[in-house]
Amino acid sequence: MFISSITLGTLFGFINYYIQRHSNRLRSKSYGYIIITYSVVHLILVFIVISIVSILSVSVISGSFDHTKFLKLVDFFLSRNLIRILVFTYFISVLIFLVKIINKKLGEGVLWNLILGKYRQPKEDRLLFLFMDLKSSTTYAELLGHQKYSELIQDCFSDLTPAVSACHAKIYQYVGDEVVLSWKYEDGIKQADCIRVFFHFKSILSTRSQYYLDAYGFVPEFKAGINGGKIMVAEVGYLKRSIAYHGDAINTAARIQGQCNSFERDILLSEKVVKDILQTNQADFIELKDIQLKGKKKKVKLFSIDQFKI
Repeated sequence: MFISSITLGTLFGFINYYIQRHSNRLRSKSYGYIIITYSVVHLILVFIVISIVSILSVSVISGSFDHTKFLKLVDFFLSRNLIRILVFTYFISVLIFLVKIINKKLGEGVLWNLILGKYRQPKEDRLLFLFMDLKSSTTYAELLGHQKYSELIQDCFSDLTPAVSACHAKIYQYVGDEVVLSWKYEDGIKQADCIRVFFHFKSILSTRSQYYLDAYGFVPEFKAGINGGKIMVAEVGYLKRSIAYHGDAINTAARIQGQCNSFERDILLSEKVVKDILQTNQADFIELKDIQLKGKKKKVKLFSIDQFKI
């Protein structure tokens, strides 16, 4: 049992690693196809490992392999116990992949929070937000047409995944060609992950520039706005439940991002975020003028940055 557990755990680990590494190739496949395919693979692996361990247990470990032990081995392979093991394995594999897909669909940690009812009553938290969307999106949509434009957004957000993982961000939501990332405030500030994720993403797009040129005729560029602070977190909806954030911090982040075109900058940050980042990081921020954001009584000082070490 110990040998079987170690062997299967290792093999399943490689399978999960393969799925993560080749998620782009699997994107065109249906969830049903992915669940059934990898559940069958799990089933086959379990059968192979059980077979090997069974043969070893009656020969190598016992020290001999006679006719009686051979018959016992045959009886085991023809028994209902083996069938029960394989059926159990298949349904558990299906359940595991189904939960993983739902968790990925909702966002990391959201499923567990919904199950626990953590945010049935609104709770205060301190988060950092990055709003990022595609530059000249209207022009590109008219140029490419709806289908090709949708494929472009799929490719961009797929290429965003490594940057999100490397910078420990959570994807709060996708809205058209816009994506909203979040961190616990201290986590996003400590190593400036809120900035690193943007420049990491730019680097990925640059590396894949030839692909985008061949597929769409241009290399996409994005603009981003960053702000953070206290917000309220609440579970909303009845027919479709989700975790929603409310408060000035997230609204301001969205409005800061909306000023990128006015300042002709790819990324803008609030003064509070910049000061906190500089406490633990070195960066050459560019101070911009104070502006009056919609819904804000006081003017907000904005900063930008041209490059940051990934």
